[in-house]
Amino acid sequence: MRGWRGILLGGLLAVVPMCGWASSVQPDVAAQPAIWRTYDLVVDLDQLSRTYTCDQLWYVFHGILLRLGVPIASLNVLPYRCSRTPSGDLRSPRVQVSFRMPAVVHGAAVKWAQLSAVDRLIVIRPGEPKRLKPTDCRLLRQIRETLLASLPVHVVRGELHCASGGRFGLTVRAWVASGT
Repeated sequence: MRGWRGILLGGLLAVVPMCGWASSVQPDVAAQPAIWRTYDLVVDLDQLSRTYTCDQLWYVFHGILLRLGVPIASLNVLPYRCSRTPSGDLRSPRVQVSFRMPAVVHGAAVKWAQLSAVDRLIVIRPGEPKRLKPTDCRLLRQIRETLLASLPVHVVRGELHCASGGRFGLTVRAWVASGT
């Protein structure tokens, strides 16, 4: 079995050129046995560059987690301490997220497998997901440092230079249920 590093070194640079972003790339890796792992996290956002409403935060987190292959039936996003309007002054909201993601199993644990998972390359940038805007760079930076750091995803590439006028994004590797 090839691990993430093997895939990364074995062809990723040819797939994701240094000067641009790939939209969706499927590595040539066989599906692996996996189980569902449940996550229940609180993401503290600190001094964002602009005010977000609870709806705006819900759509951004919901969209990012769906891009990571989280099944919609398992996804719950609850933002709080957020503003009622975009012109408010609350800039340190919290978002509680609960969901499940595949975790690959090996050896004797294979008998407990609930699904097959494939290693997928996923791009997160303005417009992907749809509600992520060019003004959300600092929000995505904090999501990377909190939520993504708590998950079994590997950030392959991250350009979060927020002064670049909306040109930012992340490319991550994650195991997702095969067929999604």
